[in-house]
Amino acid sequence: MRPRPRRYLVEFEAPDSDGEYIATCLGIGELMAALADRIDDWAETLAAKGMPRPVIAQFEQAVADLDEAAQQARRSAANFADYYEDARTIAARGIRIIGAPRRRAA
Repeated sequence: MRPRPRRYLVEFEAPDSDGEYIATCLGIGELMAALADRIDDWAETLAAKGMPRPVIAQFEQAVADLDEAAQQARRSAANFADYYEDARTIAARGIRIIGAPRRRAA
């Protein structure tokens, strides 16, 4: 019996807020980590069935690359939070940052 083809839809909206950006980065990290786990399980199943390592080595590398991608996505969320920490603190105090100050005409 042949397995039914699966379809996956992954969409990322452009964020409208800092929270959306961070949540999307963390979601991407989770997605990459979950995909790495699934591929790793599949490659190990193939190895257990006697598939030669050179044949499945590319999947082992893909798992390592996906794990790295997951870490990078999480790092991006952390870097964003660190980079904008002062602005977020100011905004939390109720101060709006709207751009450069305007000079008054003399």
